[in-house]
Amino acid sequence: MANNSDRSFFRHPMGRLGLFMAALFALWFGGWFVFASFADGKIAEVLQSVKDRGINIDCKNREIRGFPFRIGVHCDDLDVAHKRDVFRIKTGEVRTAAQLYAPGELIAEVDGPFQSWPNGRELNANWSIMRLFLDANFSGGFDLASLTFSDLTSTLSRFNFGVAKGAVHFRPTPLPQDASDQSPVSLDGAVSLSDLSAQLPNLNVPPATFEADGTLMDGYQDLVERRRPLRSVIRDGAKFEIRNLALSLPDGGRLAFAGPLEVDSDGLLTGKIRVGVAKPESVSNWAGAIDPRLTQYVALIAQGVAGMGQPAQFGSAEIPSIVITLDRGQARMGFIQLGDPIPPLF
Repeated sequence: MANNSDRSFFRHPMGRLGLFMAALFALWFGGWFVFASFADGKIAEVLQSVKDRGINIDCKNREIRGFPFRIGVHCDDLDVAHKRDVFRIKTGEVRTAAQLYAPGELIAEVDGPFQSWPNGRELNANWSIMRLFLDANFSGGFDLASLTFSDLTSTLSRFNFGVAKGAVHFRPTPLPQDASDQSPVSLDGAVSLSDLSAQLPNLNVPPATFEADGTLMDGYQDLVERRRPLRSVIRDGAKFEIRNLALSLPDGGRLAFAGPLEVDSDGLLTGKIRVGVAKPESVSNWAGAIDPRLTQYVALIAQGVAGMGQPAQFGSAEIPSIVITLDRGQARMGFIQLGDPIPPLF
């Protein structure tokens, strides 16, 4: 009878497993680098195609990274320029990554500083963290797109703008459970900007937090599937469902809106919206620092809330509110007309 010690390593179950794992690793190792080379070639083709259309994209020291479970593009810095000087954009380091087991999910991180020259004016910005997440699908659309950033500062001419934390999210409006055979139609969006502040010549906008959560009706079809410009969609008469549009102040003051709105071909707003206000004096002081005429609007809303307001939920806060009707830009609270009409959006 043969002794166990005489058995070949490769005939032992653990030996065969080790051989299999080594072969699998070699296959994965080689496959990753083959795919990385293929991806880099495709990126070069795309960059050349874009360059042929007049836009030069320079990804300095471009490199494919992420072995073994991710794959992505790394640039020391990014420079995008139109050959006719229509625009130019520069950023710091760019890192992208996609999971090999979930290729539709892309994460991109961009470092500052950021420089752009739109219409001959210089825009500068910087931040501590900026990350983009995109969950694309095989139909050419997406299931989720998110942008998050921290400590954003920007300057355009003499206009300074800052945000402590920001987040922007878009997704197709979820379909009802019994509509599995239908494609998404509308587009949901949410924005959160904490400690938003701005400085203009002779004007300092006090810090505040801005929130927006709503739906653009038919927005997914128009913007994502048909690739229509947003301005064109709005000009054709866009419809919005606003769930929460709010301005919150550090001392608890809050001004919030919710309800359906329509934009007609002249850019005028029509709809019936609920308006809530908490600590109206605080909100009035904030608005008055921007434009003294806004104080009158806030005072009228505060009077209405004090006289006939009902509690309503705006985002995570419940505050007293009233209903205001907009008819082609003219705002009314019951039979009371609230100041001059709201100017057209375009």
